[in-house]
Parts: sequence; structure tokens; C-alpha cells
Amino acid sequence: MPAFKRKRVLQGLVINLLLALFSASPALAIQSHGPPEGLYVHQIGHILYGLAMLGFAFRIRISRLAKDKAWRFMAVGALLLACWNGWAIIAHVVAKNIPAGHFLLNEQGIRTALVMDTPVSWFYYLLKMDHLICVPALVLIYLALQKMNSRASSTTAGNAL
Repeated sequence: MPAFKRKRVLQGLVINLLLALFSASPALAIQSHGPPEGLYVHQIGHILYGLAMLGFAFRIRISRLAKDKAWRFMAVGALLLACWNGWAIIAHVVAKNIPAGHFLLNEQGIRTALVMDTPVSWFYYLLKMDHLICVPALVLIYLALQKMNSRASSTTAGNAL
């Protein structure tokens, strides 16, 4: 790609990023489910996703892929995602055991705060820190893919010569 075209693409990305940052609105990333089937289906999804990640990590560990650092990163990332799914299942169960009156709502009726007056509330608060498991898992998977991609690019470049 010519330098002037790369510069235009980079300028476009920066402008879009700035527009996204300064015109941001609430993401409303809370997923609600109709009682009780929605929660059951969601929990089954966590179970299946967790089992898939466990199986993926196990298959990597027992294969010759485990000798490769990138695949080890991938396996650890998959194990962390399996743990995250278990963590999320427990969080959903605990959330159902907190009385609705303990959640403070904003003008749109969205839960924005929790009254921290019981051990269950504190446990739920701890369980809501699931990003401390999920983000490192995704970073490990990203690093694994990046390492695999750089290796594939260098192999392709070597074959082109």
C-alpha cells in the first residue's frame, strides 16, 4: 500500500475513533431475560461455552501443539474462559437471590447501584468483577493469534523469495 494511502486510512481511523469517543452514549450492555426461560437458556449457553473451552484447551494440551508457545497461550486463554463461564453462572444464581429492592434504578429503570448491606451483596459485587478473568483470557488468545500470524507471514514471505 502506498504511503499516501496508508496516511489517508490512518487519518480516517483516527477521525472515526474521535467521533466515537466524543459522541458516545450509554452502551446499555445489560442483558435481561424473560423469567424464567431466558435465564435458563443463558445459563445453558454458559455451560456449553465453558465445556467447549475446556475441551479445546484439553485437546491442545494432549496434542503436539502443546510444544508451541502460541498454542500454550491459546490453551491458557481457553481455560480462563472456561473459568469465566463458571464464574458467570455463579453470578447469575447469586443475582437471582438478591431482592429487587436492593438494586437502585436510574430514570430509565436500569440497575445502576446495589445496596451493600449483606454478605450476599458483597459476594455479588465480587462476582461482577468477571472482567478480571475474561480480559486476560482474551489478551492471551490475541497474543497467540498474533504470534501465529507473524509466523505465517514470515513463512509466506520466505516462500515468495
